Amino acid sequence: MIPSPSLHTWLDQHPDDVEALCLDIDGVLVNGSRRLPGSRRLLELLRQMALPFVLLTNDGNHSPVEKIDRLNRAGLTITPAQIISCGHAIKSIVQSMDLSGQHFFAMGDTGCPCYAEDAGLAVTRDLSMLQDCKGVVIGEEHYDWEPVINTVVNYFIDHPQAPLIVPNPDEFYPAQQLKIHIAAGGVARFIQQVLKAYGTDVRPIFLGKPYPPIFKLAYAELERQLGHAISPHKVLMVGDNLSADVAGGQSMGYRTALLLTGVTAPSALKISTLIPDMVFNTL
Repeated sequence: MIPSPSLHTWLDQHPDDVEALCLDIDGVLVNGSRRLPGSRRLLELLRQMALPFVLLTNDGNHSPVEKIDRLNRAGLTITPAQIISCGHAIKSIVQSMDLSGQHFFAMGDTGCPCYAEDAGLAVTRDLSMLQDCKGVVIGEEHYDWEPVINTVVNYFIDHPQAPLIVPNPDEFYPAQQLKIHIAAGGVARFIQQVLKAYGTDVRPIFLGKPYPPIFKLAYAELERQLGHAISPHKVLMVGDNLSADVAGGQSMGYRTALLLTGVTAPSALKISTLIPDMVFNTL
């Protein structure tokens, strides 16, 4: 597939092909704290065209409030309703499993304000209280992995039916001083594999891309912005990650566009079995 020059040009030339957009954030609009070329111009175009859009993020240790602040400091103006975080989806799990008010142990940072508490959970990080908790939420960073992971593994041996909630399903994410940092999804799968070897079956509840919970929230918000139902084929998912953005968008029936400004290189696209509808060099 030959990449097209830019998403901005395509939208200009095909104004009636889509009714709404889902945009990844990191690797598409920003890289860390740096605004990527064309991101502010794209958001201005979407507003001029009156095209509803939401920004999807698997950032598991920053609340939507913190994410908006980072985007604003990068020169991008975003409203709270336009941020759909993997942490948002905890609320639907709390409601569907009747967990409101239940005590959960949190591994690592879960944002400020804490999205697990916002969802209705009573959160603790005290390992001595873990055995009395209803389940575990895996955040990111800022915890002593060895004692926490060991204690959590043994907790699930005793409580194999307890929920293991994982907002960010990614194995890793880019780090500033290292090449990568192990993410919540990587920790969850490690815990799952150790328990499987022991003979205990625990299945993490993944919430972020490419899993359905975050996409269902995004779809509902787009329909709210539009004021009417929307055909999935009229939604365009734009991201830089084949396995998260493209696979997740395709599972919802969205059209998908891969942007070559983030984690996916053209060489990886050539050998991938996941084929987006479009590929763009830049925004």
